[in-house]
Amino acid sequence: MGRLKLPRLIGNGMILQQKKKARIWGEDAPGRTVTVSFLGREYAAAVDGSGVWEVRLDEMNAGGPYQMLIGDSAGEARSIENIAIGDVWFCTGQSNMELPINRVMDHYPEEINICANPNIRTFKITERREFHGPLRELESGEWTPVTEDTFSNFSATAYFFAKHIYRMTGVPIGLINASLGGSRIESWMGRDMLEGYDDFLAVADRYCDDDFVTKRLAENERQADEWHRRLDSADIGVRENWAQGQMDISTWKELEIPFFFQDTELKNFIGSVWFYREFTIEKQMAGKEAKLWLGTIVDSDTVYINGVLVGHTNYQYPPRKYIVPEGILREGRNVIVIRVKSEIGQGRFTDNKPYRLFSKDMDIDLKGIWRYHIGAACEMIGETDFVSWKPTGLYHGMTAPCHKYTIAGILWYQGESNTHETAGRYGDLLKRMITGYRKKWEDNLPFLYVQLPNFQVERYDADRDKTFCDWPRVREEQRRALETPDTAMVTAIDLGEDNDLHPLNKEGVGFRLAMQAAKLLYGKDSECDGPQIETVSIENGNTADGETVWKATLIFRSASGLYAVPKQSGQDLNPFFISANIAPDAFEKTEIMDFELIDKKGILHNAKAEIAGKSVLLTCRDQISAIREIRYCYRNTNQGALLYNKEGFPMTPFWIEVTGNG
Repeated sequence: MGRLKLPRLIGNGMILQQKKKARIWGEDAPGRTVTVSFLGREYAAAVDGSGVWEVRLDEMNAGGPYQMLIGDSAGEARSIENIAIGDVWFCTGQSNMELPINRVMDHYPEEINICANPNIRTFKITERREFHGPLRELESGEWTPVTEDTFSNFSATAYFFAKHIYRMTGVPIGLINASLGGSRIESWMGRDMLEGYDDFLAVADRYCDDDFVTKRLAENERQADEWHRRLDSADIGVRENWAQGQMDISTWKELEIPFFFQDTELKNFIGSVWFYREFTIEKQMAGKEAKLWLGTIVDSDTVYINGVLVGHTNYQYPPRKYIVPEGILREGRNVIVIRVKSEIGQGRFTDNKPYRLFSKDMDIDLKGIWRYHIGAACEMIGETDFVSWKPTGLYHGMTAPCHKYTIAGILWYQGESNTHETAGRYGDLLKRMITGYRKKWEDNLPFLYVQLPNFQVERYDADRDKTFCDWPRVREEQRRALETPDTAMVTAIDLGEDNDLHPLNKEGVGFRLAMQAAKLLYGKDSECDGPQIETVSIENGNTADGETVWKATLIFRSASGLYAVPKQSGQDLNPFFISANIAPDAFEKTEIMDFELIDKKGILHNAKAEIAGKSVLLTCRDQISAIREIRYCYRNTNQGALLYNKEGFPMTPFWIEVTGNG
């Protein structure tokens, strides 16, 4: 068996970093010499006592495809084909970075016809946790170009970033995707980056115990299996086979879908509920395939049409988009039955989502009155211990093995999972992470990240405990992290969906990230930021009738052509939302509702806002002794119009302290 080994990142189809001394490394028998031949040059390295060798290539310009030959003094050789030279981005974070194109495909139906590009490639690392220390080598991943066949598995955010940066530069783009839904920032940080966070390090120490981890994972599986088994065995609908849709529904109650359990007699209900509805199919659609969309359902659902299983989803977040195969729909009366499990008393059919059965020849609206019956009640399901989210685990298993690979920069989309008890520490953690990553990569890498979008967490996050959930605080911590040099942030307060933790408009996010990269890495001088608060001046005075009026003048940078746009859903926004295409007075009566004043007693006061050039004038007639803070969009989601500059970028939410006014 050969001794010459290469890491997974050094393989066919790889993209090497341009204009830097890219590192090539591997393993071999100590004492051998390894030679790397590339672009007419040879680079030699001795294998050290630990069996590791490494060379640095000369700086190279973008191009390809090329071949690399690697051989050693014992005659072993490897050939690496289809190498491109361009810019490589390390893409990391939680679900909104991990979310694949197939989850948003219906939002971009034409993209698959134009996506193919051999110069955009991804290296997807699958979930791997490790608490004992950094792995030397990745255990998964290979370089894959975007084609019609591979497109659906690309990270949507990373793909759209690559698409737009490639459009601007023509440089091959490599995407190393190390992301995992639900993960916290501390799970992507090493022990040295968490120094002083004794609570995190204590957790990491505990999960270094392999027996403990094995027991935790077994307990997760045991309690989930037992909960579902108890519920299924008690469910009258399972025993009487209600899935066939032939039961007597005369005593079933009525509800209008969509709805929240909390707003009905099902408030706080835990267990299973069956839903029933009849619909009619015309002769021309009988037996044909159709699509069934059922919004999102909390927590899980199983769907039958005419007694045939057509879909099942076992957790709350994915959109319910099922295919009804040929041969199921029949002319005339049809029956749809849905079994829903509510695990913690927060069940719902999410509103403002599509509920329809459709094809090119029909479209049946499934919103409205359904019949329902409880199958069985149950106690709350046990809480899952998500082991991979624990501090240091994902960093050691997925990030650390990438540090030798030369890259252009880092894309980070995370924060949702830190909006609970760690919200007030997020800014420090993010700065430590940026500094730590740059140290490990031995490069002052550009660090681009996405600020949390709008989301009505208090209504749509089916979590056990929302007591400490603080999205506005994390947004502000993210804004303040811009103090770190060579960082950039995408403001996304307009790209979210109030009713969905995973908004569809990933092209908007990718486009804004690409604009930031174009400025930070390539020196493009086009505007890529929304208005950012710079200075505040406050005055108070008396009106003719003796009433006290507080006035604040807020001055912003990146605020040319400031204007307001009514509240809308992020999925409806054009990613190239440019005000040049909008008449200046199109929204002149739009109400700006999201500026607030906080007095020295901590009492909140709403303020009237008016645009004046690059400034915003706030007035408040409340009785205030002194203003302590000013906030903009310091809520989970905006209430009214958002402010944009003429390039179409939104004002960044902020919270600032003010002094010297009483």
